[in-house]
Amino acid sequence: MRISAKGEYAVLAMLDLSQAYESDDVRTLDEISNDESIPHPFLVQILLELKRAGLVESKRGAGGGYRLSRHPREISLGEVIRLIDGPLLPFKCTMPSAETNECPHQGKCVMTSVWHDVRNAIEIVLEEINFEELSRRREHMNSPMYHI
Repeated sequence: MRISAKGEYAVLAMLDLSQAYESDDVRTLDEISNDESIPHPFLVQILLELKRAGLVESKRGAGGGYRLSRHPREISLGEVIRLIDGPLLPFKCTMPSAETNECPHQGKCVMTSVWHDVRNAIEIVLEEINFEELSRRREHMNSPMYHI
């Protein structure tokens, strides 16, 4: 499985918005771009996709910006990655479509069941991790460590 730069940036943008959720603040493109080191033009595209999917909403005008449309605990990491990058394990034999008919080994390949197991394991992990959890992990990582 490979997550694109766009997928990684989308996760960072969602994480940024998750951390502002409780304060009901909107975040500007510049704030997200600067704080998360996401190229501005790339961020515009990503936020439009996230908005079309109903994950973020925007407020226009002075004091405008972006915010999550749902609570961070209701948005999984898997949902965002699939939205931006597509299927988690895009082997033809694991995709439920007519494309599986193109495989010359269909019905007699032991790897098909292995790829299904791998895809399912990845999906389980990515669905269990939501943006509330990611925000908590980030805060924990950024908190000062005191050693005696």
